[in-house]
Amino acid sequence: MNRKKRSGKTKARLQAFLIKIFGYLFLLGAGTFALIILLVLTGVFGPVPGRGELENIHRMQASRVISVDGIRMGTFHLQNRTTAGLHEIAPEMIDALIAIEDIRFYEHNGIDNRALLRVLVRTILLRQNAGGGSTITQQLAKNLYPRENSRGLFIITDKLREMIIARRVERLYSKDEILELYFNTVSFGEDTFGIDMASRRFFNKAPSELTLNESATLAGLLQATTLFNPHRNPERSQARRNVVLHQMQRYGMISEELTENALAEPLLTDYSRTAQSEGLAPYFREHLRGELQRILETKQALDGNSYNLTTDGLIIHTTIDSKIQRAAERSVSARMKQLQEIFDREQRARPIFGEEDPDVLQAWRQSWHYRQLKIQGYTEEEIEEILHTPVPTQLFTWDGYTVKKLSPYEELRYYITFLNAGFLAMHPKTGHVFAWVGGIDHRHFHFDQVKANRQPGSAFKPVLYAAALEAGREPCDYQRNILASFTDYDGWTPRNHREEYGGRYSLQAALAQSVNTVAVHLAMDTGLPAIRQTASAMGISSRIPEAPSVALGTAEVSLLELTSAYTSFLNEGKPAEPQFITRIYNAAGELIYDFSEEFASEDGFSLSRFSLENLQTAAFTPGADESKIGISPETAAAMVSMLEKAVLEGTGTPIRSQYGIHSAVAGKTGTTQNFTDGWFIGFTPELVFGTRVGGWNSRVRFREFPAYASQTALPIAGLFLRELASDTELKNPYMPEAFSPEQVHTPFNLECADHRDDRFRDRFRDFVTGQSSDEPREIGTEKEEESRNIFRRLGRRLGL
Repeated sequence: MNRKKRSGKTKARLQAFLIKIFGYLFLLGAGTFALIILLVLTGVFGPVPGRGELENIHRMQASRVISVDGIRMGTFHLQNRTTAGLHEIAPEMIDALIAIEDIRFYEHNGIDNRALLRVLVRTILLRQNAGGGSTITQQLAKNLYPRENSRGLFIITDKLREMIIARRVERLYSKDEILELYFNTVSFGEDTFGIDMASRRFFNKAPSELTLNESATLAGLLQATTLFNPHRNPERSQARRNVVLHQMQRYGMISEELTENALAEPLLTDYSRTAQSEGLAPYFREHLRGELQRILETKQALDGNSYNLTTDGLIIHTTIDSKIQRAAERSVSARMKQLQEIFDREQRARPIFGEEDPDVLQAWRQSWHYRQLKIQGYTEEEIEEILHTPVPTQLFTWDGYTVKKLSPYEELRYYITFLNAGFLAMHPKTGHVFAWVGGIDHRHFHFDQVKANRQPGSAFKPVLYAAALEAGREPCDYQRNILASFTDYDGWTPRNHREEYGGRYSLQAALAQSVNTVAVHLAMDTGLPAIRQTASAMGISSRIPEAPSVALGTAEVSLLELTSAYTSFLNEGKPAEPQFITRIYNAAGELIYDFSEEFASEDGFSLSRFSLENLQTAAFTPGADESKIGISPETAAAMVSMLEKAVLEGTGTPIRSQYGIHSAVAGKTGTTQNFTDGWFIGFTPELVFGTRVGGWNSRVRFREFPAYASQTALPIAGLFLRELASDTELKNPYMPEAFSPEQVHTPFNLECADHRDDRFRDRFRDFVTGQSSDEPREIGTEKEEESRNIFRRLGRRLGL
């Protein structure tokens, strides 16, 4: 009996203990859930808009970008989309969406409890994939306020956040208004948002003209925009379309006969990749987006209010001149089309990329397409199959679009074998950027060539020569043209283009003719610290290598950076910092930001400095004197004359001989090792411009004619200047006949012969050391130092 009593008491205590544990767990779970809800409501896991913000969803206004001459360049939307009213959407499209995404849309209040319960039971208990259970209103919340992190715990918090937003939206808007908002914000893949853009992309028609089959196809696409893309994956898309049609029949939206007829129809698309990058200066506008976001986040508006770039209807006045911008775009397109035709012939004879090429595969793994497949849960084996499955593909060519059946691998290989180019034009004093061409076509080549860091080759030499003048050399000083091997730098032996050595060049002639040996010896005489200091003073913040090869442009700089540095020559030695924006107004037309010089000086805020700090991530070169800004006016003026000589007599002569430019122009070409890139940076008295031509990587390059910068980059500048010269409104202010006296006035002597034979002293030294100017002499060895000592002793005895 006692045993039974003890056993009963033990069971009772155990039950009480378990109840207490479950109670604690319940309280802990409830507390945790309440804490999560509180954190969600306070916006820790992403924005949770209030009533006021949600009421303004349908009144969101895109911000407009305006050129300096009043031309509308483009807009900044919340998404890349166009809008359509619900009455402008085919009824079949609306039915298809509701049938496949949210059949109880008109019954629930933003949260479908039945669907949510189904997901919980099938996912947690049955271990099945039951979908997300999100209603159309919840999906709208996700469209308007995208998830920042969709892994682990964040999936739960994102779902809770979207439920809260959905309930608030349902209280403010009717069902039809919610549908219209959804149709205009949902993503259909390929950077396509909204039913209007999607219907035109895949079927080349307005959303009101969509047929039943087309509507079912687009509705089915929403579940997985890559997998069910009707253009890329027509078979999968058709299977998904059929699921939508069956759902529509199941819920009585279409008859059985209509369903059977629709199922029997093939999937036909009329793919038209509309130019979402249309408008003036798309690369500039993309750069401007980042600048504006930083301004709005860090700089208080004049009226004290906060503004949203994509929804508050701002009016942004920029420095871009539409005429100069269009001249630049036409010049880039004209020359790049010619170069690509030549390059394609070279590729056909000797292809660059083969099958399973590691560079192509690396580009694939970095692509948007690959990332989307990974996000959607595809295995590497499935992705590999997609990569090599041919599908109808619309391809960009310089003669218009063409359609071919290619695999994603072949398509990617096709695009990375295009040559690309960047172009920039700016005012030398104000820094106003007049033209910005970041590539050949923003729709297919998003990477901005204006901001890409590359080796500039001989286009960097003016920085070296400016450093030499600052250190006490003069344009008419003479430097030996001798071949040398630098043992301290792995036996590096810089050579001249024509393999001509001997004699002495004046510094100004050596720059004009781009004599490499002279530049390298000049760099060693000047000193690498002095070169780095001058580069820093001219506004170059990229790292300058500590090696003599810097004389030949091995420092990686951007086109924006180097073009800006050249403004020093026309601006009394001071570099002009790039300016992109002049003023910003709100939707009511009230001035909220003013970046004129007067305002900037009073306020202490410089837009250009703000921009460059964010654009140029590399720190200033260690050891450089960062406090010094600019070079001396005397050096700047001498460099103008020396670079004008390069166009009159040196590597820049095609500007005049081929493009007929006879007004004042100066500049320097730059061809990098193995013809990887071609540069030309030049200027007129009132305009500084730069261009660079190159490939996706160092393998995409010419191997023979036309490989030099004078054949690749310089012609773009020549075409650009010719366009300006043909327009009186542009020629008069930007292409004067001569540089002003202030721009070329210098105490340096510029009247001297370009070349002299070796002096007796030079020939005697070569005789004593047993070397000649066209044989590499080792620099930095004991033998070289011994030869120097012997020469010095003999020279003193003979009075040389």
